[in-house]
Amino acid sequence: MSRPISLSEAARRLRQAAEEAGLVLDPRTVTFRGGSFPCYEYVLRLKQAHTLINMPAAWVESEAWQQQLRGPMEKAREYLEQFVPVQERVDLAARGAPRFQQVLKP
Repeated sequence: MSRPISLSEAARRLRQAAEEAGLVLDPRTVTFRGGSFPCYEYVLRLKQAHTLINMPAAWVESEAWQQQLRGPMEKAREYLEQFVPVQERVDLAARGAPRFQQVLKP
């Protein structure tokens, strides 16, 4: 199945839309998934929080791709924002910083 745009062009569009929403997208994570729901799959990151996203191919390949992607990227940012504080605490704990002190009485 041929696509109207190349994978590198799809990655460029997705990365630009992500940056406009304040997100980070590594273009190396972009892949095309065909089948009954053709889409582009990629990883979005906001600070330490990240998620795997599927964007309909028709939206990315559209002439109006900037308008098509704006809303979903903003929603992805809202989604990831709730995980940033949690991930920061997890990262802090993984580095061995004590999260609390427990006092045990004999």
